[in-house]
Amino acid sequence: MDNNHANETPYAADAERLDDDWLVHQIAAAGSAESVVPLLERKIREGVIQPGTRLPTIRTLSERSGVSFRNIHDALAVLRGKGLVETRRRGGTVVADPLAVRPVAAAEPAGTDAPATGPAELAHASSDPELLPDLADALAAGLNSPGLHSNVRQYITDRLQTVAQRDWPFSAEAFIAGGSGAEAALLCVGTLAAPGGKLAIDVPINPGLLDHIRRLGLEVFQVPADAHGADPAALASALERGARVYLFQPTGPYAMTPPATAARIRELADVIAGFDDVTVVEDDAVGPLANEAGPTFGTVLPGQAVRVRSYCRSYGSDLRTSVIGGPREAVERIRDNRSYGLAVNSRILQDALAHLIESPTTARTLKRARSVYAKRKAALAEALTRRGITTHSGPNAQFLWVEVNSEVDTLIDLATAGYSVGAGSRSFVEPPPGGYLRIATLRLPDDSEAIDRIADAVGRAMHGQMRDLYA
Repeated sequence: MDNNHANETPYAADAERLDDDWLVHQIAAAGSAESVVPLLERKIREGVIQPGTRLPTIRTLSERSGVSFRNIHDALAVLRGKGLVETRRRGGTVVADPLAVRPVAAAEPAGTDAPATGPAELAHASSDPELLPDLADALAAGLNSPGLHSNVRQYITDRLQTVAQRDWPFSAEAFIAGGSGAEAALLCVGTLAAPGGKLAIDVPINPGLLDHIRRLGLEVFQVPADAHGADPAALASALERGARVYLFQPTGPYAMTPPATAARIRELADVIAGFDDVTVVEDDAVGPLANEAGPTFGTVLPGQAVRVRSYCRSYGSDLRTSVIGGPREAVERIRDNRSYGLAVNSRILQDALAHLIESPTTARTLKRARSVYAKRKAALAEALTRRGITTHSGPNAQFLWVEVNSEVDTLIDLATAGYSVGAGSRSFVEPPPGGYLRIATLRLPDDSEAIDRIADAVGRAMHGQMRDLYA
């Protein structure tokens, strides 16, 4: 614990039992769900309340703090929706790791607003298992990799490099295989920005990735986008303040707007060209699942772009293999910084991925997945539009964004109705006024009635109507 929290000792050394008096005092001082949520969120993120800490029951907290049972229930529901606490059978409510990316348990359904069918967990863009390719043939192909069991490190297999190069958007001097897409992107910016460095990032962004970037101690400046792409003035401001790495999202899984146009890329490149030693890390998180190809700086700024291509959402997270390509010096630094240059991906997984990239059967599976995902997102967007609710989403984005007057209030009301959605403010360095709901769309139900129930719940939550239902 740092010195700022030297006098705050709410938990035992084993982080399993919370000092009830301390927490009761904090909640009593807050007095409402709207105040309890930011208080507890801050304490959890700062490490004052550690992962694994078991919280007292809602009834205990209510009786001892004087705050209503409903207010405490609603506050914990929002924290659950943000992935900060989880409820375990027989284990009560436990503080989760705020930097871990994990599915969030939905709130207990309440009354007639609970979804009868379909998922209540709408915070995370996890792929639908029914739309992922069969891995059996791919893994069998991986078992035939040349040099299997060799002790010689192979940072990328010949087969994977060959197939990745075929549609790489620029001429890269070197390639390596990385872990999952987010892990590889974090490795790249952590290496190239260096400890204590400064980083410009596109927003909105994966909130878990943003949390990890902050954990590295990097100073972060956000670069918002308009209909043409990232804002050149915001990027220039970040570079003027010392940022020398720009985390660019070419396919934009969290984007509210379309990918950057060719004209905007040239404009951004002109901004970058005015500063020395700037590297662009292109985080192609959508990969082959993209509906529109993402732009690149690799052709307009030769030698200054490193691209990370993820395949997790396309082929499944168990492959945990991405491809990193770019200038030799930068790629070698990234390679050497991955567990001191000792870490390599399994040849089996690398060549299994290569098999999937080349497979016509997998290509058909991907085509179907794109179609189904697009229909699911469009169905909810249309249902919300019919209710007068405007949504924002880029063509490759896997979320719908809804602007709200009070993010906390709306999250509380949706959680009370049994729906866990993302807190949009977490995807920004500088949270916008009011806030946003971030609704994951990949695993939305295909049932139009279930979609209507979700849209109805969002509409009521936005207008505070659930507070009357559950008062």
